[in-house]
Amino acid sequence: MNGLVQQVKQHMAKLRTGHLAVCLVLLAACTTNSVTGRSQFLMISDSEASALGLAAFNEVKKSQPVVTVGSRAEEVQQIGRRIAAVSDNPGLDWEFVVIDEPVLNAWALPGGKIAIYSKMVDALSHEELAAVIGHEVAHAVLRHGAERVSRAQLAQIGIGVTAIAVGASTDGETGALVAGLAAIAATGFVELPHSRFVELEADDIGTLYMARAGYNPRAAVSLWETMASLKEGQGGPPQFLSTHPSDGRRIDRIRKKMPIYLAEFAKTQSAP
Repeated sequence: MNGLVQQVKQHMAKLRTGHLAVCLVLLAACTTNSVTGRSQFLMISDSEASALGLAAFNEVKKSQPVVTVGSRAEEVQQIGRRIAAVSDNPGLDWEFVVIDEPVLNAWALPGGKIAIYSKMVDALSHEELAAVIGHEVAHAVLRHGAERVSRAQLAQIGIGVTAIAVGASTDGETGALVAGLAAIAATGFVELPHSRFVELEADDIGTLYMARAGYNPRAAVSLWETMASLKEGQGGPPQFLSTHPSDGRRIDRIRKKMPIYLAEFAKTQSAP
């Protein structure tokens, strides 16, 4: 019994040491986002994030049917340049492309590399497309990609600390099991909710950007109504297992803040 108690004490001491190291990393990497005022956890610099984004973007160009000319690409590029110019970081190395695949999707990489899939371009109106691009521009400006990479790095550090501490005081099989459970918990209770949060944040700032660029922000509501109708019958994971909030939740949030967006849009309509 005494031996078991001693093992538990040693195990807890190792966990406390590991957790202290993780806390120090957290403190060192916290910064305040100048656009939202929200505290962000960033373990990589903007230049490092942009380099990662560019490398990933170049790989996409090699492996997927990326389109940079033609009516679809020209529409996306025109909207993208217009919105990026009024964003909080117009100086990013912005690049907007279409990926010619029948997928309802779009994404942004750190550094301003943005792709819209052809099915989405074809399915949406011009101003609904502006809502999508505003959303993706917001992701890039708000450094959500760098934030996600940083959180993944931290999760790996935490999982490694847990695995080492538990594995040192129990058999290897138990240590692996605990590490696996820690990974599931990190994904289910930290990463997925955080991903939904940043999606809503990008909805907010992205709608503001599209309004500043002279696109009617009401299209941000019709966008998600259209998306909901296009996805009817296709099913999908429950919201608590999804990295994206439900279309209905997005619509409700945008409608509540619509007076703010319309005020920005009105400024563009009254300008000479």
